[in-house]
Amino acid sequence: MRALLKEIFQNPLAMLYAILVHVVLGAVLFVSLEWTDAPTPAQPRVDIVKAVVVDESRILAELEKLKKAEAQKKKQENAKQRKLDKKAKEAERKRKREEKRLAKLRKEREAEKKHQKKLQKKRKAEEKRLAAERTKKKKELNRLQAEQAALEQQRAAEEQKLAEVAAQLKKEEQQRKSAETLRRKRELEAAMRAEIAAEQAHRNTENEKRLNSLRGRYIADIQNKVERNWIRPPSAKQGLSCKVAVKQIPGGEVINVTVTQCQGDEVFRRSVETAVYKASPLPRPSDPGLFDREIVFTFRPRK
Repeated sequence: MRALLKEIFQNPLAMLYAILVHVVLGAVLFVSLEWTDAPTPAQPRVDIVKAVVVDESRILAELEKLKKAEAQKKKQENAKQRKLDKKAKEAERKRKREEKRLAKLRKEREAEKKHQKKLQKKRKAEEKRLAAERTKKKKELNRLQAEQAALEQQRAAEEQKLAEVAAQLKKEEQQRKSAETLRRKRELEAAMRAEIAAEQAHRNTENEKRLNSLRGRYIADIQNKVERNWIRPPSAKQGLSCKVAVKQIPGGEVINVTVTQCQGDEVFRRSVETAVYKASPLPRPSDPGLFDREIVFTFRPRK
């Protein structure tokens, strides 16, 4: 009985079938009973058998409908279960592929770890070798530096001895040649002074000649420019001349003109002054040291 109840509760459709069967049996038993009370005349007779048949057909139709629904549901559940099984299989395949991939990664990681350990071991060995080599080189360098210092000290001592010997020899040589050296020195100094004086005099003469030449050229340039700007008056004769004193500023601008010792008349003198002012600014000397604010020259026109 417990097993039957358990199955009924686990399967709702079976439980519904059982209820419907009990309802049908109860209805049949009810209509088959004989009642002692006669029906009243006013009450119509009911066709109980027909009602029972109708109810039973409805129940059967409902049962058939329930069977179809249960079959459809079972079909859907089966389809759903197949989908779930398919997804489970696919998930299982993915899981296996993932396990293979992870196993491959673990294997590669282990191989990489071994490789890194090998490299680390090799690097440590190389660092140890380099450290030992540096230590060896440092010791060798210290030894060489010590030897170099000893050699430097020895050479310094030898040089000091040589310097002392050279100083002694020099002192003796100086004492021996002191008088002769002094005499020769004085003679040489006298000869050099004479040579320098002669050279200086020659230089002064050459410089004076050069300056005189440049100054003559400078005065000639001024004379030529004044003559180019001079207009001969009608009363001026050939062979006239005069002294011209010109005051100028560093740019060559003429600020004053004085004509003296003029052989011509007043018109000739004024024409010379006008020519000097028209020639302003005057030419500059090739050597700036020759510039003079006051220039005196003889104006003697050639035309």
